[in-house]
Amino acid sequence: MALPTRSGAFSRQARLPRHQAARRACVYSALLALGLYVSSPFITLFCVGMDLHTHDMAALGRVINWGSLDSSIKQQALAGLHLDAQPPADELPEFGSSFASNAVSNAVDNTVTSANLGTLVDQAMPAIPPEAAPALSLRGMTALLRQTSVRFARLDCFVAEMPVPGHADETPLRVEMRIQAGAGKSPT
Repeated sequence: MALPTRSGAFSRQARLPRHQAARRACVYSALLALGLYVSSPFITLFCVGMDLHTHDMAALGRVINWGSLDSSIKQQALAGLHLDAQPPADELPEFGSSFASNAVSNAVDNTVTSANLGTLVDQAMPAIPPEAAPALSLRGMTALLRQTSVRFARLDCFVAEMPVPGHADETPLRVEMRIQAGAGKSPT
């Protein structure tokens, strides 16, 4: 745009040289990509929470990495049975230990499936009657957020640990999300 000057001559409005405009576009693109990368786990957690709230098991099943979930549940169940004692290399494991490990493995393989996801969610998070449900207030949400831990464990792994309402004395719920092929997957 031409503007008149004191002398009456016209001058061009100052523009950035091409290399500075290109640099600015690159910086803005990098900041946008970083913002999307950092916010994507939070958006995924929000979507998972909405799927649980609306009981949309088809959408929730697409987010879960079933193989990783199975192995995680097996590890937790076997740890609860205290079968971690490894026999010496030249001895066989006790029959009861091997039997229990196989029983847990088969039970998890047969029960933890996408077809049973609704039942599993209902068992893990039973419905709370409206009169017993805690009121969602700003103070209550702030207290819950203070107890929640979120972090990037690695560049491709996001971990969130949060207490489950009504289970304050138990181990917090741990959700680990790995970025796989451009999509967030929730293995545990």
